[in-house]
Amino acid sequence: MIAGLGLALVLATAQAARAVDTTDLPGFVVASLVHGAVYVLAVVAIFRLRGSRARLAAILAVAIIVRGIALTPDPNLSTDAYRYVWDGRVQADGKSPYLYVPADPSLAHLRDEAIYPNINQKERAVTIYPPAAELLFRVAHWLGDSLQAIRVVMLALDLVTILALLAALSALRLPLDRIVIYAWHPLPIWEFGGHGHVDAALTAAIALGLLAAVRGRQSLAGVAFAAAALVKYFPVILLPALWRRRDWRLPAAFVVTAGLLYLPYVRDAGRNIIGFLGQHLDNEGYGAGWGFHPIWLLRDLAIADPSPTVYVACSLLILGGIALVALLRRGAGEIRFDLMLLLGAAFVFLTSPHYPWYFAFLVALMPFAPHPAAFAFTLLSPLLYLPRPPGGITWTEIYLAVYWLPFAMLSLGVLARLVGSSRQAQADAATER
Repeated sequence: MIAGLGLALVLATAQAARAVDTTDLPGFVVASLVHGAVYVLAVVAIFRLRGSRARLAAILAVAIIVRGIALTPDPNLSTDAYRYVWDGRVQADGKSPYLYVPADPSLAHLRDEAIYPNINQKERAVTIYPPAAELLFRVAHWLGDSLQAIRVVMLALDLVTILALLAALSALRLPLDRIVIYAWHPLPIWEFGGHGHVDAALTAAIALGLLAAVRGRQSLAGVAFAAAALVKYFPVILLPALWRRRDWRLPAAFVVTAGLLYLPYVRDAGRNIIGFLGQHLDNEGYGAGWGFHPIWLLRDLAIADPSPTVYVACSLLILGGIALVALLRRGAGEIRFDLMLLLGAAFVFLTSPHYPWYFAFLVALMPFAPHPAAFAFTLLSPLLYLPRPPGGITWTEIYLAVYWLPFAMLSLGVLARLVGSSRQAQADAATER
């Protein structure tokens, strides 16, 4: 059965590759949804079957094949990888990507016909990427000053994630076949190797951090999560679900590693070390408020017009509340993967990013806390690629499907589990008396 589903997955990936090659956004979305349907059948089958080495080998073989297919078309649905190549090129030239926009005359000798014309906002935007990402771009430049080098690096990091998740599953004595949840999911396949997004690096760092945590290596978990947070800042929200209270090795390792990663760049960049991030957030509508879908929805339905500042404050309170529960509910040697997944999903829901690759890191958490809502949350994210709503469906309705319903289901599921475990603990205490 898995072999047949694997063949269907290969065919769906080939169809998606054709759509990417022709920049057919609706075609890619349809192929991704078909891929998602096959993927769900595979996950259901894995949970019903007893694990076997042959099945695990088949899962990994299909995972490698579909990733190879995703490398065949150019990354036509995103221009981010062009900026990665450029940032590596600028660093190799001895300049800081935090100080120079690509169109700066002093960088004219670096321009070419393959990379420079495709850089987004090249006339006004310095880089937005933190130091760990920039170090990665520099390493990729040493391997080759090209899109393919960047994509191969991201694919390699994607494979690191698979290996780290397998090791973590083994350490937790969970079935290794569960790796299908990550290895066959369309988001890592297309957003990492296929489009070369740097989220592959933060996801690999998260997976390595999880592996360190399940093995009781709090210092190594802190190092890994510092690397993840300095690829993109948001993985820090997962730390409360990993940190052992009164054990300061994790936060200390996190702070020291972050400082060391900043050192090569802060000397030249100074206060510009966050680059274009602030302006980028304004471009995405966060400054005006409409970038947050809950605000957009309230405005669209003419219910209210909340201030973005008030919304951010409320969002931080919600995330802080979930983080506190995750921290207090963590027993000795126990990691609450369900609360970690809820923390990550809550961040995605509250910030409502406009691009599917921001959902991808959640997939690395799902083998440890599989929940139907998490599958819906991530598998529906390619709808965000659509250039405009099809057939009279509004963007509000699309976002309700992508964000609101799955997140509500996930929240209710985790809440029910918390209530159930509390009642069980009370019953056990009463029995002991």
